[in-house]
Amino acid sequence: LSFKQFLGQVNMHIFEDWCGGSVDQLRKNEMFPEFPHSRTTIRRLAVHSGGESYGLRIFGYINPRKSGEYIFAIASDDNSEFWLSSDQSIKNIKLMAFLGKTGNEWAVPGEYDKFASQTSEPVKLSKKQRYYFEIIYKQNEEMDHLELAWRLNKEDSDFEVITAEYLSLYSDESSAMAVESHIIPHTAASQRINPDSNSKPETDMVKEDPRDISYKIPLLPESHLRNVFPKCFSYPIYIYENSTINRYDGVRHVRYTSVYPNDYTRLTNENKKAQICFYQKDEAYEQGGGFHPYIKLEENGDEEPKINQPNWQQVINVKPVNFHSKQSNIAVDNCKRAGNIIMYQKDVMPVIKALRNQLKLDTKTRDLVLKKVMNVEKKTKAGVGSRYLLEMMMEDKEGKNVLISKYFYTTSSQINSELPGLCIPTDFTWNPKAMVNVILTVKNQGKWVMYFIREMEKVYQVTGDKNFNVIITDFKSSDIDIEKELKNAKIPSYQFKSLDGNFGKSYGIQAGIDLVKDDNSILFLCDLHIHFPPSILDQVRKHSILGKAVYAPIVMRLECGATVKAPTGFWETEGYGLLGIYKSDMVQVGGMNFNDYKEAWGGEDWELLDRIVIHKLEVERLHLRNFLHFYHSKRGMW
Repeated sequence: LSFKQFLGQVNMHIFEDWCGGSVDQLRKNEMFPEFPHSRTTIRRLAVHSGGESYGLRIFGYINPRKSGEYIFAIASDDNSEFWLSSDQSIKNIKLMAFLGKTGNEWAVPGEYDKFASQTSEPVKLSKKQRYYFEIIYKQNEEMDHLELAWRLNKEDSDFEVITAEYLSLYSDESSAMAVESHIIPHTAASQRINPDSNSKPETDMVKEDPRDISYKIPLLPESHLRNVFPKCFSYPIYIYENSTINRYDGVRHVRYTSVYPNDYTRLTNENKKAQICFYQKDEAYEQGGGFHPYIKLEENGDEEPKINQPNWQQVINVKPVNFHSKQSNIAVDNCKRAGNIIMYQKDVMPVIKALRNQLKLDTKTRDLVLKKVMNVEKKTKAGVGSRYLLEMMMEDKEGKNVLISKYFYTTSSQINSELPGLCIPTDFTWNPKAMVNVILTVKNQGKWVMYFIREMEKVYQVTGDKNFNVIITDFKSSDIDIEKELKNAKIPSYQFKSLDGNFGKSYGIQAGIDLVKDDNSILFLCDLHIHFPPSILDQVRKHSILGKAVYAPIVMRLECGATVKAPTGFWETEGYGLLGIYKSDMVQVGGMNFNDYKEAWGGEDWELLDRIVIHKLEVERLHLRNFLHFYHSKRGMW
């Protein structure tokens, strides 16, 4: 555009599907400010779209026609901020006026005097200078509007909305791809809010847990355990016995793994009504009376209680209760806030003690000292047996930490009848060096593809793990050059394939699977809109067992406006689209069914699960800490 074509309009970036009314809430959006939902221009600093749950960033230049002192005023529903530079530089902007900080403040259109902060101090402007400005606006619910007005600092001057003749663009974005962020100005006004890593999060799941960093601890060499524990063959704990299955019936034959210690995947920060389902399967609660059965009133002498009056002298007796271990598979499925089933400590300690006793019997392991129980996972079935994943941080005789991370079956102990025996299954082991192929298929979701690539970069940066490969198949996206972005990404390896025709999720995933030539590598079927914990590769390897088990981690669906540091929402217990499986096992079950699921999606994950259970593969099913799916609408999806 020529300079004249820049006149009469300013840039506007729209961030949709984001709840909350405060400007800081917009700054917490993962896409802000680099990847707006859409980009446009406006010719007047007064907006009313009729939308809800969105944010705006309006920026450009104000070109005064007359030199003098000006006062600016802003009005909106909900919150807004006006920033102005002392010249045309984006580096010199300052907050001049704002409406609200909490998201609860609002004003009627044209109401510039409801809050003192809505009007600026007088500022001198010259007609020979253009001035960079920004407006940040956040709308939550009900009627939306935003106006920026100005007036000369004179008693007889009235506020007027700033119109086209005083405006000019910051940049021409008419031909820009959605992911072209280099032309977007980064200023003090648009800085994202990243919670201080040193601050203490309120949600327990976000707080540091040893499980999250176990990948950093060197594994105890396999040779050290070779003669310590007896060998045994694995046997399935839960397996589908029949040779046929009704479509979508496989989900009924999946059982949850229980864990120890508490991993805080239970969503305890939700409102009380949402949490009640966690308690409803307890016998005392089911008998009625809510939580009253959990207290026992102590007698209080001969004094008669006053009817309908608080009894301040009343004391009670209570006993410790453990609701976690009482959760059944059905309860966890239905109560999407329950999280993983937590084992009793008294049930876990004999197994840990048996492990320590066995280690003391061999010269290579007798000097190992247990430093921390990192993680215990158990799958059990009455009349069948129990399988454990035991992860213990040990200290060797040189004072170095090492990790034992092995699957064990319990047996009858020949030495101590009070403790279980432990054997290591020779055919149920996880490979810490297995290549993990993260597979994604997309079309025209450029900003989320960029987010996905950045997440993969973070995993690589934090872990240094080179044994993973990113595979993206693309149905001719027009808003991003994916191959170029992959080439520039700081990841160990990638593969890309361009596909023709309409988007088909199953077909796209299968095209990615076909790019993997190593049958002894793991496929991790993935999706967009996801935040990955750094431990994701380690978790996929630990729970994908060649010829024996697939891994179906449960993702937490964030509600509108929820963030990584303050997650609220529910666990997606019904979804199986995120799946870790060895390539050879995927070939064995027949791959993706893209004949029945051509251009739509929904149901393809359950159908694949049917074939997995038919082929006698167990499903390792756990809620994965900090594995989050961002809220988004279906607008613009394939």
